[in-house]
Amino acid sequence: MNANDPILRGYRRAIARMRALPDDNPCSWFYQAAIHGTSDPRNLTAWNTCHTDPRFFWAWHRMYLYWFERIVRKQSGMYDWAIPFWDWTNPAERALPAAFREPTSLLFDSSRNTGVNGGTPLSTSLATSVSTAMNATDYFSAQSSVNGPHGSVHITVGGNMVSVASAAQDPIFWVHHAQVDRLWNLWLAQGGGRSNPLADEPWKASTYTFFDECCQPVKMTGCQVLRAALQLSYGYEGEPAQVNQYCPLIFRPDILDLIVLWRIRRPIILREGLARIPLPPPPPEARDRFLRTIRSDREKLVLRLAGIEAAAQPGVSWEVHVGSRGFAPGEQSLVGIFALFGAGLRDRTQHFHPAEFVFPLDKIARNLDPGALQVLLIPVSGLEERGERRIAQPRVPVTIGEVAIGIDRQMAQPPREEQDKLRREEMIQ
Repeated sequence: MNANDPILRGYRRAIARMRALPDDNPCSWFYQAAIHGTSDPRNLTAWNTCHTDPRFFWAWHRMYLYWFERIVRKQSGMYDWAIPFWDWTNPAERALPAAFREPTSLLFDSSRNTGVNGGTPLSTSLATSVSTAMNATDYFSAQSSVNGPHGSVHITVGGNMVSVASAAQDPIFWVHHAQVDRLWNLWLAQGGGRSNPLADEPWKASTYTFFDECCQPVKMTGCQVLRAALQLSYGYEGEPAQVNQYCPLIFRPDILDLIVLWRIRRPIILREGLARIPLPPPPPEARDRFLRTIRSDREKLVLRLAGIEAAAQPGVSWEVHVGSRGFAPGEQSLVGIFALFGAGLRDRTQHFHPAEFVFPLDKIARNLDPGALQVLLIPVSGLEERGERRIAQPRVPVTIGEVAIGIDRQMAQPPREEQDKLRREEMIQ
């Protein structure tokens, strides 16, 4: 979009009007950002309610975007206004959109990384990481894998975007998260057993509070945001047909966590430079299961990094590569990227919990010897200049508590008959 596109004109108009409202007005720019996070001690309704349970990453942000969009529509006077998305996976769009880099614009945030505001493109590894994440067939594993590049964009953009307590103050936040929301639709549309977590009762029943365009509190659950087009009246340009699923009334099959084949459970400290982590040879039964899973359609091999934490924001992202011992990293060995943003930071005292990331290995597993696996972590700035990524150094050490090779299974599908019944009932309504 160019700077004069009606959507961007409407966005600027809404920002101006929302910033002019008192901070304690739920429709104000400050209040809406504070729902995601704030250091303001007043603790008004719904402030600092960004999910702390990683299961709600996609669903909570979809609710947040939806109600914010309705507020912007009213404040801009454009009742067909929609949040645009920044597709940072597209090689042609890896730089911050030009309209957000104009210093005199309300879309500009001077706190950002100067390179980002200057048009330096984000790393190509972000796109590769999303491509890898799309291979996951379990909902929670896909979320976890997408959360990695999502956090890396936050850290790379810098400034307000680096912290949960200030990220939504930057106008690019909403555009970035529209892309993350779009990835949920794209992931589901691939089929192959991909499903929303319709058997997870807490996911279905947990309620969050937001505000509508009249500044009145509203509550929402995951079951109310499954079908973006039908329930929320929006879609994304160029995406495949949306997958419409329905929360069944009774559907409680066993929900299996990731099956760990073998792991390292000892502190691994990330300081300066590259970190090579050799995995021990697996027990015979784990090796056999590894090799069987390579040929399976319903199960996926994954790498899990868990118990990740730091005293404060490290300020970098880590590319995650997997190969045989001594391998040279490249695009073929890259399985994902992660950065500490919403979890893992001990100075985020109100909502601290260790971070965890899952990376599908199916693309490279066929060429790996399970007895000689090595994980390589490369700290990067998230920016590229002259086609080369910038190696970076973390500001503080980061600890990883566990490195595991495991198996993820496709989620159980709800009874088709009930889904058809719920679909017919929705059409009647």
